Amino acid sequence: MAIPRSMGWLVVTGGIVLALVGLSFLALDKPNVVWGMGRASCPHCRTAVPAFAKRCPTCREEFDWVVASDEESPWCAWCLTPGEDEALRLRRKALGEEVATQRVAQALSISPAAAATWLHGVGRGQCGWCGGTGKDLGAAATETVPCPVCFGESRCIACDGDRRVRVGLEASHAEFERYRAAADVLVAPATPTETARSEIKTANEAFLRRYAGAVEAADLWFPPLFLRGNGEASPRAATMARQRLGSVLSALKAP
Repeated sequence: MAIPRSMGWLVVTGGIVLALVGLSFLALDKPNVVWGMGRASCPHCRTAVPAFAKRCPTCREEFDWVVASDEESPWCAWCLTPGEDEALRLRRKALGEEVATQRVAQALSISPAAAATWLHGVGRGQCGWCGGTGKDLGAAATETVPCPVCFGESRCIACDGDRRVRVGLEASHAEFERYRAAADVLVAPATPTETARSEIKTANEAFLRRYAGAVEAADLWFPPLFLRGNGEASPRAATMARQRLGSVLSALKAP
């Protein structure tokens, strides 16, 4: 249908407005930060950029900060890899359950019954401290105490079970900064050790309820040894879990 001449100017004006709006959207839609090996780079010049930046310090171009996808996130270094998982199972089979259980009990300083439970539950993506059971296997047999690392969730706190560590999440970074500030207060000499450990345990649980698997989760303190004294630094929970896995792998590997 032909457009009346009197309406032609409206059509032209509308086209110009639409074009300007489209150009505005294009100008606002900046390229996303580029992720690779858990590191963020400028999408324009590929220079590494600081966390949560929106302008490259090198080329000065702007970009949008986005969380790394699963494919761009690093693999977890605090739980069993697929290869270690397979090796552990092969050694259990070669040694037999009784010998393997005795070795694990000795390596972890837990009872044979607890060691058997640990071996039955452990696997890739599982918490290395409790062996994926969610329980503190060092507690008395008559007690059911949650694992001091995963607090009953059974999964590795550093990857939340999928073996990928999430990076680039600004909310978890902000929460961890608050956690660290609270921990700094607890380190004060006047704080009773048991009070400090109880407070850290509560803070760990609160953080992991929301941000298990975020990169900051690997830096949470290990509550049972927080402020352990003798001038020794307090250990990280994820590190303690990994050390326990290493002890078991070494014990089962021995001839």
